[in-house]
Amino acid sequence: MMCQRLLRGVVGGWRRAHRQRRSLSERGFTLLELISATMILAIVAGGFAVTLGLGLRTVAMARQRQTASDLASARIEHLRSIAYSRLALSSAPAMSLDPANPDSDVSPDGGYFDVDGLGNLEPLVVDASSGDVLHFEDPVQVGSTVMRIYQYVTWVDDPQIVGTQDYKRVTAIVQYKAPSVNGISRNLRASSLFSTGTVTVGATTTTAPAATTTTLPPATTTTLGPTTTTSLCPGDITGPAGSYTLNGSAGAISGFTAASSITITSALSDACGPASFRLSNDGATWGLWTQFDSLNPTVSWSLSSGDGVKTVSYEAKDAAGNTSVFSGASITLDMTPPTVPSSFSRVVTCSGANRTVVLTWGTSTDLNFSGYRVYRSTDGATWTALATTASLTFTDTHKKSLDSVRFYVVGYDKAGNESVSTATISLTKNQCS
Repeated sequence: MMCQRLLRGVVGGWRRAHRQRRSLSERGFTLLELISATMILAIVAGGFAVTLGLGLRTVAMARQRQTASDLASARIEHLRSIAYSRLALSSAPAMSLDPANPDSDVSPDGGYFDVDGLGNLEPLVVDASSGDVLHFEDPVQVGSTVMRIYQYVTWVDDPQIVGTQDYKRVTAIVQYKAPSVNGISRNLRASSLFSTGTVTVGATTTTAPAATTTTLPPATTTTLGPTTTTSLCPGDITGPAGSYTLNGSAGAISGFTAASSITITSALSDACGPASFRLSNDGATWGLWTQFDSLNPTVSWSLSSGDGVKTVSYEAKDAAGNTSVFSGASITLDMTPPTVPSSFSRVVTCSGANRTVVLTWGTSTDLNFSGYRVYRSTDGATWTALATTASLTFTDTHKKSLDSVRFYVVGYDKAGNESVSTATISLTKNQCS
């Protein structure tokens, strides 16, 4: 009996405990537990998002640095194709007060450049007439990275070589605004030494035939990220294709101008952009290299003084240094007007309400003579060109009731120059003789 009671007590206790456990399991999470779990998940997700963002930003920055590094090295690489004598800046840089601008390393007098940003100044090599190295290009865009390219050529004084201008150093600085770091400008610097003939630098000896360009040490890059030397537009050995047009002054026919200041319109195409061009009046002294802009293809140019045929030479090059020389285009500069037409006279007749005036004049002369212009005024102030003609006579019919009618004639040439006008012929109202 006792055993039975004891057994029933144990079984009853187990049943009560089991019911208690089932009640707790069916009750679910409390509100406090749910909020705590949500906060923990949010913290974990936030940390993951930050880590992912930092990782993507680091990758983007590395790609931007690599792009800038490749561009700087490629610019130095393509300069190897330039003759040593033309390895000079086409324009002199000026010192900038902005420390983020590479030109802040230019000396105040514009004659020296700090080649490593540590105070090592070297004389700049500038040749406005024959230099083939552009100092500044903007913008240069690769993907979402917008870049500016600064180039410097300096003289290097090697203590192991007699003299001061032993060889040249080309420094390329690529400035890029990195979108991944809120557009902050970053500079990447690369440089290399160039020389002709045989030059010994320390234990390194590089020999090349005279009048060739030889790079002594490999290009060095003073920035983060790896540096590689790649050829800009590999396999491209062809210069830009296109044409250029000399535009005369207003009123001139094609091929003539009455002003020495003209405009020149270019049309260039090349797969290895950007293309640049320069101009010359004699084929020997050249203007500065100008980057071709298809949206604004016209530039101003001044011809040499004196009337006569003027030939403008044109040379273009692509970003890889391949050049094209175009056949010289010519234009005739004529700043001398024709002589005054002589013996200006008229014959007047009337018929009904109309009046007919027959005008005649003598010849006007000019080397590039084109014809005559007849001008008329009906108010004594405003003159209108009635016609242009190659003959020495013109007939005009108008109402005889006009209060005042006046005429004069000028000669004009192919450049648009007009002679001094003839004397004025005047007719009053209803005058018929």
